[in-house]
Amino acid sequence: MNTVYSLSSLSLDETGVLVSVPKDHVLRRRLFDLGFLPDTPIQCILSDSHDETAAYRIRGTTIALRKEDAEQIVIHRHRPCGQS
Repeated sequence: MNTVYSLSSLSLDETGVLVSVPKDHVLRRRLFDLGFLPDTPIQCILSDSHDETAAYRIRGTTIALRKEDAEQIVIHRHRPCGQS
């Protein structure tokens, strides 16, 4: 099943696979430059206690994003082998 979620839905230490960044997103070009490309694994490594920002590990780099920006980025959640 290929259900999609927003990047902001990842819990701490959870991994997803990037699907897309909206074409009209103001940060689109910058995110591409930072490695936010389709089929790239991305992991939530730090979450703000007020749930306004989070840090993500992508291609060996840590990137902090505001929740409003992370909500626009589409991912598939990573499922370990043997789980559906």
